Amino acid sequence: MDSTFTLTLARHAKTQGNVERKYVGWTDEGIVVKQLPIIDSTVQIVYGSDLKRCEQTAKQYYPHATFHGIPAFRETNFGDFEMKTYEDLKEDEVYRAWIDDPLEVTPPNGESFQQFQQRVEMGISEITEAEKCAMVLHGGTIRMLLMKYAPEPSGFWDWAISHDEIYELTFTSFQDFKEGKRCMSLSVVHITEKENI
Repeated sequence: MDSTFTLTLARHAKTQGNVERKYVGWTDEGIVVKQLPIIDSTVQIVYGSDLKRCEQTAKQYYPHATFHGIPAFRETNFGDFEMKTYEDLKEDEVYRAWIDDPLEVTPPNGESFQQFQQRVEMGISEITEAEKCAMVLHGGTIRMLLMKYAPEPSGFWDWAISHDEIYELTFTSFQDFKEGKRCMSLSVVHITEKENI
């Protein structure tokens, strides 16, 4: 029997846009926190998006790992909503329609939900076999992966993705993960509980 496969998902640390509650998609902001705890010093490879906030976070959470930035794992492209807040957009009819039905309404000059979903699934093909895999991603990308892999079916907005929690998904095997099967267990751990492991 194959050995189990563990996938650890962590959201990048906050950027200035996150602090200001802006929609930060493809804007390449760095993180504002200067020191983060070590999550796991034994991890050798970390995957994430190619945006610097993911790489900067990964280097601190997993200090001995090689980071592989994959453009397919970027946050959704918010188009005309990029770097704007709810307050900036609340009177915009298209924005309100998108908030009410993000699976069907696309931000102007942005990316549809289906395009985002297909792109993230393409990124999965770049993950190589291992017993465990760590990823530092964006909130929307993590939601997309949890929607696909959580033990029970869930919707995109069923997940509140914090900057200080990790999601550990355990699969029967790496092959099950690559075939898109759901994980057999999922735990959510506050990052400070995992410090210096």
